[in-house]
Amino acid sequence: MTANYLPLDERRQVSFKLTERDVEILKAVNRYRYMRTSQVWHLIFPENITNQAAARRLKYLYHNGFLGRVQPLIQPGHGSGEMAYYLDKAGQDLLRDHDEDVFQYGKSGQVKRAFLQHALDLSEFRLCLEIALQGHEIVELHRFTCDFEVKGHTDRAVGNRRYKLYHEVIHPLTRERFVVYPDGLIILKGKGKYEQFQKLYFLEIDRGTEGLSRIRDKVIGYNLYLREAVYKKFGEFDDFKVLLQTSSPKRAKNIRRCLTDQEGTDFVWITSVEQVNQDSILTSAIWQNHRQEAKALLKG
Repeated sequence: MTANYLPLDERRQVSFKLTERDVEILKAVNRYRYMRTSQVWHLIFPENITNQAAARRLKYLYHNGFLGRVQPLIQPGHGSGEMAYYLDKAGQDLLRDHDEDVFQYGKSGQVKRAFLQHALDLSEFRLCLEIALQGHEIVELHRFTCDFEVKGHTDRAVGNRRYKLYHEVIHPLTRERFVVYPDGLIILKGKGKYEQFQKLYFLEIDRGTEGLSRIRDKVIGYNLYLREAVYKKFGEFDDFKVLLQTSSPKRAKNIRRCLTDQEGTDFVWITSVEQVNQDSILTSAIWQNHRQEAKALLKG
């Protein structure tokens, strides 16, 4: 049975030869958790190979149990939408046979639509960053940790405390509790003679669904996190930046305005999603703080 005639709603085991590129696909989906067909295509496949070829390999991997898949929410007027793939049991076993660390997530096939869209937005940011850094002579992506990565099986933490990035801080005066729980942690590190240089970023993907007061509370939490030097558990960093990618230029403007009188907000850099791509994410001044000062992650 060919990939073109495979059913959408049930698995049919088909004969196919597992390739090195298939293993690379599984490795990518393992570290991303969820990836659309086009995301896999952009990251793994050469430019001279079509998106349809990538879709065919993903179908084979799905029908043979290496990948699972879920349908993201379809926006009106945007066609049928792309499937999102995650690592399934056979894929996990195969990667372990290749001595790969399989990341611990929740049940990826049982996911709410809003969380899935959020995870795919996070995947898109990571994709742009990884492609931008491919072959970079000076800088590499040393670490990218997502909010849904859990601690080891031996950790007894429960609830949100199970997750690697979750932390609570207490205001020294009001004793109010604030949560620092970024959507992602990014460490960029120098190569060769620059390897002693590294930078820490926390990523917030804002889809425009939270009130501005909630964002202010997040910034208060990050400010306490900075004062108490909690971030040093990730390495010897002098400080960090919070990268806030939001849903529109208007939303970005409103966030900057609400942070104008907020203490310690120079470390919050804001942009809108349409400004982020593989060409702009590193060296273009697409980020702005609350003073509207343009910033870039790296000098061009």
